[in-house]
Amino acid sequence: MISRIPSSPYSKPLSTLNSVPCAAFAAAPPEPARGRRRQGLSQVDMACDILKKAGTPLHISELLARLRSTFHLTVDRESLVSSLTKKVARGDRFIRTGKNTFGLRREAP
Repeated sequence: MISRIPSSPYSKPLSTLNSVPCAAFAAAPPEPARGRRRQGLSQVDMACDILKKAGTPLHISELLARLRSTFHLTVDRESLVSSLTKKVARGDRFIRTGKNTFGLRREAP
């Protein structure tokens, strides 16, 4: 003898189920991450802004000093050098004019 599963919404014909709009099953927007939240410019964007204002390539030491005085932010030297070097390799915004010296690419006309 086959026993039946007790009544469930899945055992009823579709026509008898309550009509629920699809939007009710949509995922809720994700909650903001706890802890550190990104606000404003990235460190690379800040470096770009400083290099624009300088109008000339700057050594990383000078770039870090200007980051501290302009944005009141202490940036890890190796992290910024790594980020800028990756941008140089991709051809994105920056050029390397000397050892640890970075400038901005000229805009194409």
